[in-house]
Amino acid sequence: MTEASSTRSSRGALALGDPVAGETLQRWLYRSLRQAILDGRLLEGALLPGTRALAQQYAMARGTVQLAYDQLLSEGYLQARRGSGTRVSRVLPDTSLQAGPALVRVLDQAPSMSEPGGPWLRNLGDQAPAFPLRPGSGLPPTFHPHRCDVRGFPIDLWRRLHGRHLRSSKLAILSENEAAGLAALRVAIAHHLDLARGVSVSPDQIVVLGSVQQALDICLRLLVAPGEAVWMEDPGYPGARQAMLAHGARVVDVALDGDGMQVHQALVDAPDARLAYVTPARQAPLGMALSPERRLALLRWARERGAIVFEDDYDSEYRFSAKPVPALRSMEGAESHVVLAGTFSKLLFPAIRLAFVALPWQLVDPFIRAASLAARNANALSQAVLADFIDDGHFDRHVRRMRRVYAGRAAAFEEAAQCHWQGLIEVPPVTAGLDVVTRLVAHEERDAWQRLNAAGLTAFPLARYCAQATLPPSLVMGFAAFDEAAIEQGAKAVAAALRDRRQVPSAAG
Repeated sequence: MTEASSTRSSRGALALGDPVAGETLQRWLYRSLRQAILDGRLLEGALLPGTRALAQQYAMARGTVQLAYDQLLSEGYLQARRGSGTRVSRVLPDTSLQAGPALVRVLDQAPSMSEPGGPWLRNLGDQAPAFPLRPGSGLPPTFHPHRCDVRGFPIDLWRRLHGRHLRSSKLAILSENEAAGLAALRVAIAHHLDLARGVSVSPDQIVVLGSVQQALDICLRLLVAPGEAVWMEDPGYPGARQAMLAHGARVVDVALDGDGMQVHQALVDAPDARLAYVTPARQAPLGMALSPERRLALLRWARERGAIVFEDDYDSEYRFSAKPVPALRSMEGAESHVVLAGTFSKLLFPAIRLAFVALPWQLVDPFIRAASLAARNANALSQAVLADFIDDGHFDRHVRRMRRVYAGRAAAFEEAAQCHWQGLIEVPPVTAGLDVVTRLVAHEERDAWQRLNAAGLTAFPLARYCAQATLPPSLVMGFAAFDEAAIEQGAKAVAAALRDRRQVPSAAG
């Protein structure tokens, strides 16, 4: 169905079924509209009926419809702009999405929590997914965090490299391949880690996967029994926390300060933890590096307790004012207790879906067997192309070039903030990464998020990353995926949205 056809159908009779006995009309309407969006019956950009028309169709008060629309607007499912009505958001919310339609149907039919059921069914039911279940098409809205600029990728070169392996003399690449990953790619990754991250590792210790998320999931399955403790940065990466909770681990939230994770506090709260998840090169999302003293304390704990540190090498390659911080895995004594995980999704493009882990020797065999059982192996053709891309020097050149590009955009972001956000948002110096935590001066997080969303912009409330931590109102804002002109235009739009004294736009009548 085209956008035009979806718009016509939504302006006419919007079929939502019948109200449910025992449920308020407002709740029924909110739930039905939200489900229609998640199911794809209301497509992104679809224009909804006015509140008056929908109230007449279902014989309910116009105020009831307005309240349901307002809730969907505040959660980011809808956008309302003056003069253009109320439409389905082009990028669905990461923060308030509860469960996709398939999972909702499963949960509706599932036994109660006191009856038999798998741990994931029980533990995922009340969590908002860390990743969008139906990501919007096209480029992300301005200031969307955690995004690289795919327009900077040398796609023509990638296509030519693909052609190398799609010849009749090389059809073996289309057959089954090693569960650990293509040997050529593992050799290339080992060489890169040695040069760029100071990590000396055998290619036989490297396993290629689809994502860091998958690597963490396998580590949890192998190392942590349900109910056992796991250290987690707070604030920290939501995807890691959800994997731990889904597994049934006891998540121990460890506070941060300027030196990173407060390891001394974790030792008091849960010295018997089986695994610690850290982003030591650039903490996600706050951005500091784990101090040398904390690194030593973390490794000392892992050695004494026989625990494993899962090092997510998040954004390590993109530092603008200094060399990248060495990997925790590069430290003396770390080889037997640190799993180093990295992804190519931020360095190249998200759809490549290739990541890797460098494992301690004692984990290599069980990890490969578990990966083979859970996912077989990552796409071998993409692995072969990536191996050539690294071996031929294209990868290093691309990362160096994008580092310069992102540094320029970080400077443009700071300059735009200085020009347009005085008294609204404070931006610290941006020295690394794809995004930055900015402090709100005059707004609470939810109000600011609603205003930006209504203006067609995207930023994440810092509370999205927090479990126990209480921090000043802040937004995580991305800059890397947007050129200087888009940053300047977006900064003006942010200022206009936050300075507007009117309430957040509500549904048109």
